[in-house]
Amino acid sequence: MAHQEPKSKEFLEKEIIRLKKVNEALMDRVERGLGNKSPFSLFEKNVHLSTLVKERTLELEKMTTELENEKNKLSGIIQALPGAIFFFNNTFTVDRYFTTFLEQQFDIQEGIPLEKAIGNNFFDLVKKQVTRLSQNQEVVFFDFLSVSNDLERYYNCSVSSRNKGQFVLYIQDNTEKYLQEKLIKAQEGKILQSSKLASLGEMAAGVAHEINNPLAIINVSANMLKKLLVRNKIQIPAIETCVNNIEGTVSRISKIITVMRAISREPMEFRKEEVPLMDLIHDVFALCGERFKNNEVDLRLKIPDVGLGPTLYCDRVQLSQVLLNLLNNAYDATEGTHNRWIEVQYFEDSSYDMLSVKNSGKKISLDIIPKIFNPFFTTKEVGKGTGLGLSISKSILERHEGNIELRPESENTCFVLKLPKKSLNDHS
Repeated sequence: MAHQEPKSKEFLEKEIIRLKKVNEALMDRVERGLGNKSPFSLFEKNVHLSTLVKERTLELEKMTTELENEKNKLSGIIQALPGAIFFFNNTFTVDRYFTTFLEQQFDIQEGIPLEKAIGNNFFDLVKKQVTRLSQNQEVVFFDFLSVSNDLERYYNCSVSSRNKGQFVLYIQDNTEKYLQEKLIKAQEGKILQSSKLASLGEMAAGVAHEINNPLAIINVSANMLKKLLVRNKIQIPAIETCVNNIEGTVSRISKIITVMRAISREPMEFRKEEVPLMDLIHDVFALCGERFKNNEVDLRLKIPDVGLGPTLYCDRVQLSQVLLNLLNNAYDATEGTHNRWIEVQYFEDSSYDMLSVKNSGKKISLDIIPKIFNPFFTTKEVGKGTGLGLSISKSILERHEGNIELRPESENTCFVLKLPKKSLNDHS
C-alpha cells in the first residue's frame, strides 16, 4: 500500500486535468452552438459579478463606518466649541449652522438671511469683514459688543472663506471675561480716585500749614488796627468796614481749609456718628457756596427749623463727599441756563432720613438712567468728568446700608439719598 499511494495521487491529478480539458471542450462546444447566451457562461459571469459586488459592498460599508466615526468626532469637536458656526453664501444666506451654546441669543434657521439671524448691527460689521476677505486675507478676526436693554454681550469672532462664494462665521461669547475686565477697570478707577483724594488730603494739609501762618498775621494785624482805632477814638466808617471784611474773610478761609482737610482725607475707618444736618450742609457749602453765589446760582434749603434741626446717623466725611459731588453735578447741569437754582430738601419716614438734591437744569434722558451709576459713565465733555462720582456715591450709601436713586417722575432732575435711622441701625 505504501508503494501504491504516490501512484494514486498522480492518477488523481491526471484525472483532474483530463476532466478540466473535457469541461473546457464541452463549454467551448456549447458556447459555439449558443453564442454568448450560454447558461454556463452567464452563470460564471454572474458568480464573478456577485463576488465583485460583495467585495465592493464590504469596502463601501467600511468607508461608511469610517466616515460616520469622523462625522461623530467632528460633531463632538463642534459641540465642544464655546460658540456658534454659520456657513453662508455670497448672498449672505445661511446654508448650515451650529449653535451649541448660543441658541437663545440668535434666531436661526437654514435658508434665512444672515442679517435676520444675527441682527442689523452685527450683520453690518460682518459684511465689512467679508469685504476684507476679498483683499487676499484668508481669515479676519474682529470683536462685537452688543447692548440691548442695558444687557451687554461681548463676542470674539472670525470670518473665513471656504471656497468661491462660501464663507464661515465663527462667534464666541466672551461676555463673562469682558464684564470681569470691565469690573477690574472700574475697581482700578476707584482706587485711582481714592489715591487722588488721599493726595489731595496731603496737599490740603500742606496748604493749610502754609496759609494758616500768614492768615494768623493778617488776623492779628486786623485786630490791632481795630484796637488802634478804638484807642485813638478814630471813627472812619470806610476803615472799620475794611477791617471787618478782613476779619470775616480770614475766618471764612480758615473754615474752608478745615472743611477741605476733613472732606478730602481718606478716613482710616468707616465710622458712623450722629451728625446735625446743618453742620453737614455748612461743611459742604463752605467749599462750593461762594462759587454758586458768584455765578448767580440760587441755593435753596428746605430743612425743618425745629430745635437744632434733623440729625443724620452717618460717616460725616463720606456723606459730605456724596453731597458735595451731587451739588457740583447740579451746578454743571444748570450751566448755560437762565434762573439757575439748586434745592436741597430733607424729609423722612419711619425708617429713613432722606435728602433730595434738585436742579433747574435739563432732565436726564430716560434711556441713560440705568447707566448713570455705572463706573466711568458720564455725559459731560471730555476733561470735565471721570464718570466715577455717582458710582462712588452709590458705594458710600450702600456702605451705610442706604441707597441713592434718581427720581425720573420728578419735574426736575432729582437725586434722593436714603439713610437708615439710628434706631434702625441699633435694632439691626
